[in-house]
Amino acid sequence: MSKIVVLTPGEDGLDLIRFDTETGEMSDIKSGEPEGVLIPGFIDIHIHGAFGVDFMSATKEQMAFLCTKLDEEGYEGFLPTTVTASAEDVKHAISNLPSNSMVLGFHLEGPFISEEFPGAQPQEFILDPEDAGPEWDEILSDRRLKIVTLAPELPGALELIARLTKHKVIASMGHTNATYDEAALAHEAGLRHSTHTFNAMRGLHHREAGALGAAMTLTPFNAELIYDRIHVSPEAAMLLIQARLADGNVIGVSDSTMASGLAPGTELKMWGLDCIVGEGDVRLVNGGNLAGSAVTLKTVFENLTEDFGVDVAADLCCYAPREALRIKGIPHKWNLVEEETGKLIKSFRI
Repeated sequence: MSKIVVLTPGEDGLDLIRFDTETGEMSDIKSGEPEGVLIPGFIDIHIHGAFGVDFMSATKEQMAFLCTKLDEEGYEGFLPTTVTASAEDVKHAISNLPSNSMVLGFHLEGPFISEEFPGAQPQEFILDPEDAGPEWDEILSDRRLKIVTLAPELPGALELIARLTKHKVIASMGHTNATYDEAALAHEAGLRHSTHTFNAMRGLHHREAGALGAAMTLTPFNAELIYDRIHVSPEAAMLLIQARLADGNVIGVSDSTMASGLAPGTELKMWGLDCIVGEGDVRLVNGGNLAGSAVTLKTVFENLTEDFGVDVAADLCCYAPREALRIKGIPHKWNLVEEETGKLIKSFRI
């Protein structure tokens, strides 16, 4: 059967439509019993890996396997994301990007980050932008580069932001100790994005709003949100979503690592660090800091649906990332999900 009756997010809420699963054609109808809510496939702009695969060390075959597994999770596309590393290691990683329509480019997280907010990033490779040698030019000029996470307060960061913006690469504020004023200067230079907002950044203070305050108030602006309910509480997520309703977007991301899909208690070496998989999280053995997440965007979507409704979930996980990456046209992948839980019923490509 090529046609299904579904609810789909519209301008004024959910609309009842008939959807042709072969052509992608939609038509409004007045009655019917919908099978579920129809949304575009998930687009994850911040994902390090999953199912035992880590982008930094993966072969082309392993990346192809990751694409297959994420397709089963309802993904339409994703940006494999690096960690702070040497230029040589980053080049090796991006040389193994597969020729697959799901791979939309790559996200460079680090090495231009603050030593005060390293998170689980390998600290020995942290670098100021002004100290980046010619070995980084090849990476920063790669046409597949879509996002660069950096700390805007670092020496040379404003010049790098302007360079990235000129070439239509998203400059994102993350792993940063920037004050509000420093973030505002970066915004003037072209910064329009924040990486895993709330996490690994200078927090909000009533006398100095910090990087977090900038992420919540600068316009135009897109703010990433890891919504595994571990990195950010429901109440904090609600504050961010409400703050950005007027002007800007919140983008749901997984920050998934190779730990996603692995059993709790699994010990692994990730980015040279000893980690252990928990109940929906992965942490450093030494110190217990979070080391990315252990969920994919499918779980993020389900959590958002349960806490804020399917309209919000679809906006954060499907529409906002498409807009940020300037993806035009009809989605190639569609997901049919339950209205109350966000659980995936079925996926199909057209």
